[in-house]
Amino acid sequence: MSIIIFVEAACFIVALFSLLKDSSFAWRSMVLFLLITCLAELGGKLLKMSHQHNQWIYNIFIIFECGFTSLMFYNILNKYINSKPIILNGLALFVLLYIYEIYQHGFFVFNDITATVMSVVFVIYSFYYFYLLIKDESYIDLKHAPAFWWVAGALLFYFGSTASNLFYNVIVDVRVGGHNITYFIFSTLSIILYSCWSYSFICKKWLTSES
Repeated sequence: MSIIIFVEAACFIVALFSLLKDSSFAWRSMVLFLLITCLAELGGKLLKMSHQHNQWIYNIFIIFECGFTSLMFYNILNKYINSKPIILNGLALFVLLYIYEIYQHGFFVFNDITATVMSVVFVIYSFYYFYLLIKDESYIDLKHAPAFWWVAGALLFYFGSTASNLFYNVIVDVRVGGHNITYFIFSTLSIILYSCWSYSFICKKWLTSES
């Protein structure tokens, strides 16, 4: 089992015990999303081990990734603004690019342009959240703020993923200890993402228990 699958499974377990009874639909949906993530990653790994094409699995998965992550950003940003127009425009851009890439190269080649643009959009959402957070005059204990840690994880992951994808041709041939360096990059990014998300779920559970 790869480190990525391990941290995804660990985050799913934390989400299951922390969010299953949460009052917010967006936060509860993370349980389902992480389950789908684990299944997609495991399926992709098994197909790769059996020397079969697995990119079609990730073409399906990014639909769920875009949908569930956009739902969370909608929920988090909506505390400060009417985030519906921003989120809908982001989803419309995703759909157009997704259809375009499927038309260009078919379903069995990964939609890398769509994935990269999606990551950039999520980075923009993240920076916008931190801008709104800084402008917020109310006191927020960041150590125990679920939204802060969730967005922090998303920002670091998608910013790092975007940078790695943009420089993929430069780093693709670099190998360390028998692995391509991208393995270590994405393993590190996954650890950061799911650690931040796990902590955000725990913080959400604490807030729910106190209320």
